[in-house]
Amino acid sequence: MSRNPYIATGQEPTLQNSVFVFMDILGYSDLMIQAQKNGTQEATLRDLHAALSASRQQLEDDGLPPELRDFGEKDFYALKAFTDNIVIGWPVHSDAEAEFGSAFMRLALFQFNMAIKGYFVRGAMAVAPAYIDEIAVFGDALTQAYLGESKLARDPRIILVDSAVAAAKQHLNYYHPPAHAPHVRDILQDSDGQWFLNYLESVLIAEHEHGPFYYEFLQHKAAVERKLATHKSNPPVWAKYAWIASYHNYFCDLHARHFGEEHRINIDLFKSAPSLIVS
Repeated sequence: MSRNPYIATGQEPTLQNSVFVFMDILGYSDLMIQAQKNGTQEATLRDLHAALSASRQQLEDDGLPPELRDFGEKDFYALKAFTDNIVIGWPVHSDAEAEFGSAFMRLALFQFNMAIKGYFVRGAMAVAPAYIDEIAVFGDALTQAYLGESKLARDPRIILVDSAVAAAKQHLNYYHPPAHAPHVRDILQDSDGQWFLNYLESVLIAEHEHGPFYYEFLQHKAAVERKLATHKSNPPVWAKYAWIASYHNYFCDLHARHFGEEHRINIDLFKSAPSLIVS
């Protein structure tokens, strides 16, 4: 029996209202082209494969012991991946709040672990009908999420399209005041109005027991700084990593009790200013 929650034995494929995410790796095509030019295809392949393999465990590992995992008839979600494209769907059983909780945690860990390995993820989340199996991915959720990723996400962020924002706003109304809702830590609003996943929250998942994961946070800082240096002469790409640098420093400010100047990215690395042609 298939553990895919979209597959019902003896029934035709059927759309289910879902929390659905479409994402890909920023600059994947350029990565392959550059590797070919430099003659580093084998090394690049191995590095990318290792990063994806380790990070996908954050998406696939439910944290349950085998005896409990086998107890349920179906998994909570379905995942399908091809090269740099990954889609995940969580069939909604009520109001999507539980599915959001699972999605936010897994996606944040995946995005963070990819980032510290030098691979930055962009994507979009929708709440709409979807179907996922080994043969097909289909539904309005795919359309919404794909258009969100390709037209609205722009920077290395996983945004919430309108259908996901509407669901999140409904959940916020359950809490009085709404500031007590868990979504408040999971989601941020960008300067362009887009809501996006606050993936750096991953470093605080053991905040009360062990404090922040400082070593990993500094790895994130270093990964962003390397990208800024690498793409300094390519403004459209450099701007995307400047966005991450700004987000990284905002997160430091948001949790100033944990993070100091040594955790921040030097603003001189990502500020954009003109200069004289002769100095």
